Amino acid sequence: MLRIAFLVLLLANAILFFWGQGHLAAQDAGREPGRMAQQLAPEKLRIVRAE
Repeated sequence: MLRIAFLVLLLANAILFFWGQGHLAAQDAGREPGRMAQQLAPEKLRIVRAE
């Protein structure tokens, strides 16, 4: 009985890991499509070094 509970928890953990990494979502969905749509002129961004 304990072995079955361990295997069920292990499987649930693996499923949650892959879901959290985005492997179970649609490939074209993107991680944050709402934020992507809200961007205003992202080509104007300039990354500079902190000195």
